[in-house]
Amino acid sequence: MRDLVKCYLDQGISRRELMKGLGAVGLSAMAARTVARALAPVSAEAADVSGSAAAQQVSGTGGKLLVEQLRMAGVEYLFFNPSTGDAPIYDALADNPVIQLIKGVQEGAVVAMADGYARLSGKTGVVSVANIGLPNAMTQMVNSFKDRIPLLVCVAAFGQKQLGRDGPQDYEHQEVMLEPITKWYWLAQSAAGIPESTRRALKFAATPPGGPVFLSIPDNELAAQASATVIDQSLFNVAMRIRPARADVQRVARMLIEAHNPLLSVGDEVTMCRAEPEVLELAQLLALPVAGQAEFGVWSKPFPTRNPLYIGPMLRQMTFPGRIDVHLNLGNPYGERSMPGTFLVSIRRDPTSLARVSPVDLPLVADLKLATADLVAAIKSQATAQRLRGIADARKARIDAYSAGMARLRQTIAHDLWQGSPISLERLGVELEEGLDKNTIWVTDADSGKNMDPLMSFGGNDKTYVGTGPNVLGWAMAAGLGAKLARPDQPVVAVVGDGSFLFSGPQPLWSLARYQAPVLVLVLNNRSYNNERNRIWTFSGGGQFQRGLDMTCYNGSPDVDFVKAAEAFGVEGEKIDRPEQIREALKRGQQVCVAGRPYLLEIEVKREGVGAASQWYPAFSIAQKRTQKV
Repeated sequence: MRDLVKCYLDQGISRRELMKGLGAVGLSAMAARTVARALAPVSAEAADVSGSAAAQQVSGTGGKLLVEQLRMAGVEYLFFNPSTGDAPIYDALADNPVIQLIKGVQEGAVVAMADGYARLSGKTGVVSVANIGLPNAMTQMVNSFKDRIPLLVCVAAFGQKQLGRDGPQDYEHQEVMLEPITKWYWLAQSAAGIPESTRRALKFAATPPGGPVFLSIPDNELAAQASATVIDQSLFNVAMRIRPARADVQRVARMLIEAHNPLLSVGDEVTMCRAEPEVLELAQLLALPVAGQAEFGVWSKPFPTRNPLYIGPMLRQMTFPGRIDVHLNLGNPYGERSMPGTFLVSIRRDPTSLARVSPVDLPLVADLKLATADLVAAIKSQATAQRLRGIADARKARIDAYSAGMARLRQTIAHDLWQGSPISLERLGVELEEGLDKNTIWVTDADSGKNMDPLMSFGGNDKTYVGTGPNVLGWAMAAGLGAKLARPDQPVVAVVGDGSFLFSGPQPLWSLARYQAPVLVLVLNNRSYNNERNRIWTFSGGGQFQRGLDMTCYNGSPDVDFVKAAEAFGVEGEKIDRPEQIREALKRGQQVCVAGRPYLLEIEVKREGVGAASQWYPAFSIAQKRTQKV
């Protein structure tokens, strides 16, 4: 009996098998149930759903248990880079292909694919990478962590018997290394415990505010035989769709109605809560000027950028609408700006960053969709339709005049830069706005390419904008594949600069070709880290600026041929450098994508800003140095 109990506590047998064994040694059914209850840990009791359709008993390797738990969690794709220790996972999928494998040839690209998928699908992206390649994966996990994107990143860790022996690829405590950029990390303790650890990891990743989690599974446990219960993940999900207190909603509604000069700012949490329709209704109900979604640190554009109520990024000093008396911030951590004479209300789903830097007069934790719907209802209950129309009409006339003036200014700037080679970003933005389908998903990490954003339409019935807040380069080309998996019926355009392409290398092209992902890749090539040079020269005003010497940011010499790089991976493409070529090249790329294949369009664009004309860099030849020594 002692061996039977030990096997149960080690999770080698199920509760049902324990009961059967206790009966076999002579215990009555009641006595056996008493013993089982005394032995079972709380977590095991909570997970005992024997006989339910939501749970299944599975026997096999730890790899099989992992796969079966992921299946019960509704996981469709496993983004991976192969590792020897992961073999039991792939064996399980060979026997029963319940999850589609999506392979990347570098760990950072694998994480970016899963991240793009998670942003567009609203599901948790699941990643498995080689343990020795985990630091590569971490570069892109920073994007996921800062933007609260749910990911589960797994590795087949070094087996327990290897620990402390300093093997050729071993480094201990990988999970601790992930602490600064994950919500949670864990080392699975046994093969039988893998499903429970996986369920917990998925729960932590998806629970708002989301984020990446890390699960380390020793390779000997992936290969070990065990039995365990796999359970539907819905029994562990915590939606946290919280409504704000009614009294607070009524107070905010009254303030917005009575405000003389209100402002509404919006951010990524609106996107994550799928609250775009409610926010649009709120803004239009009272003609609130809307700012935000264009700052550094923001990755989406939930409010239609062509709506006359949208006035641009949230700035520390707003030239329009002037001095604000009531500022309502919805889901934007960078919209919490304390200003003299302004009453700041911030409704956020993330309590950890709410009121973290600036003082907030009324901080509220709530789901943005529910909170905004409640606020709309409260406003309608406090004022007649006629009064609301009067308030909106008075405010709207002023906002319309400002928005129309800004639109004219943008078009004037674009047309002043209309001709010339290389191509101006403003001309390119206008051409893309005219040439892309309105339901296009625009996936970008092109830093200087953001200059095109004001000339294009995003949000509402227009294009979907997806970037990253921290703007870690090397993300967008791989994320475009993930976006296409999440939204296969919509056109996807992945926009990178030459610097971003060089960060990731051409690795994502391999996956685009392997999986026939019809993604249009735009490489904006100005042979420079253009914005980085502008920041370095402008902020420091030091020796580089004074002498006109670009010590760090010029990417020419060699001039990389990105089209040839694409061709090496079987991806079609072309290069253009004159504005009159844009329209037809864009059509050719779209036609190839419609036919089911990826396409790369390299566009030579102008360097802009301070030091843009310089092609100087600190030249150095190792070959000449060697010759001199000889």
